[in-house]
Amino acid sequence: MKTERAGTTDARYRRGGEGDRAVVFVHGFLDDQHIWDPLIAELTIPGVEHVTVDLAGSGDRTAAGGPFTYDRFAAEAGAVVDALNKPFVIVGQSMGAPVAELVAARRADRALGLVLVTPVPLAGTQLPHDAIGPFRTLGGDGAGQRAARLQLAAALPDGELDRLVAVGERLRPEVVRDYADCWNNGHPSGEQPSHYAGPVLIVRGAEDGFVTEGLINTAVAPRFCTVQAVVVGSGGHWVHVEQPSAVASHVDRFLAGLV
Repeated sequence: MKTERAGTTDARYRRGGEGDRAVVFVHGFLDDQHIWDPLIAELTIPGVEHVTVDLAGSGDRTAAGGPFTYDRFAAEAGAVVDALNKPFVIVGQSMGAPVAELVAARRADRALGLVLVTPVPLAGTQLPHDAIGPFRTLGGDGAGQRAARLQLAAALPDGELDRLVAVGERLRPEVVRDYADCWNNGHPSGEQPSHYAGPVLIVRGAEDGFVTEGLINTAVAPRFCTVQAVVVGSGGHWVHVEQPSAVASHVDRFLAGLV
């Protein structure tokens, strides 16, 4: 994959494969764009370009300054989509799912589909202070991050767990704090039906104790017009890493069904 810059922003993106459609991947809390590599390796649909991005503050952009907000993330991921200049499907996981929705909603003419993997609601999780507090203080706390991932995952490979902890430890404490506030407080658009009216695929890990079936059924799925939801067994919050082949099969079928 090769790396390019999105317009005049400091957002960089990796692109691989060739096709007249693009699939753009947006990572979640404490992660980076490389978390999508196992899933991308399992995709088989032809004629598709795969594109991954780092959100400001993560991955190759850990030195980026704030603000760390959904509007900033969506503007930069949107700049990547615009630079591609082709029809696209956008995939977001956890905190990246609301970013993906905002990007798709603002480019309805080119957004072919939206895939939400273990998504937090665009309106936020609205956890009380004592519940969100431990997430806000995970910056620089490798042991705490490892414990959190083990609690919410079902089958993370040991090597991938170590890599993800190393990635998460690089995030500055103030970035982690602002990220947590971002996904907990949400975005005002989440209080109404989604502005994206195209097809949506929601993928949830059966053993995800954070993004539960109840949360999907009450705060995520009802906001969309055309939505299909699937559950992957033996997968938790990082189901795209825990069960990449199973998730890829669902994404392949979704892509194949788009006009």
